[in-house]
Amino acid sequence: MSGSHFSDFSALKSLKKELEKQDIPQNPAKPANEPRRKTVTHKSKDEILDDQKARETGLQPGMRVTLMDSSDRGVIKRVKKDCVEIELDYGFVVPVGFGEFVVNDAEEDFKLRNSVGSPKAKPVEEERPAPVSKAVEIDLHIEALPGGLGVPKGKELPYQLEHFKSVMRSQLKHRGSRVIFVHGVGDGILKQAIRTELDSTYALSCAWTPYGDGATAVTIK
Repeated sequence: MSGSHFSDFSALKSLKKELEKQDIPQNPAKPANEPRRKTVTHKSKDEILDDQKARETGLQPGMRVTLMDSSDRGVIKRVKKDCVEIELDYGFVVPVGFGEFVVNDAEEDFKLRNSVGSPKAKPVEEERPAPVSKAVEIDLHIEALPGGLGVPKGKELPYQLEHFKSVMRSQLKHRGSRVIFVHGVGDGILKQAIRTELDSTYALSCAWTPYGDGATAVTIK
């Protein structure tokens, strides 16, 4: 019996070992590290042409410029293949042709902007040149203004008035000069706005008279 008991005990130990082997968890295979996929942004054809034009012209966003036709100033926002988007100092962003503006000299522009209100600046009256007699004609129709075709609907009148004010600021130093603002007949809103501005802001520095049905003549005193 003792031999039989020993045999059963050995079999029991073997069975226990088999069960323990089955209970040991198998290490799961680690997934292979997948290479990270790089996100590649492909530029459109227009964007590529825009970048090429910027390199060719040397123009960059942030450059300060002056519009040649109106003397309005602003900052380049974007260089495109066929035009440049410029944010004018009074807020409008307009598309302008490459030959319609000049890049400002940074040092000169800084001095100009910081000279306003400076105690060393000479009074405006002392800097006014001799009288001039030649009349300057300014067409204020939206399609005739630099960048006017890009002005959003409903913003035309403020844009026209800002151009009018810019011209007036540039002409005030020319004593005796005469400016003819062509505003057209239309509904009379632009005409009335211009004449109200002349009476309220420039009454002491100029005089105006109607110039036909579609224009107003201003003479700088």
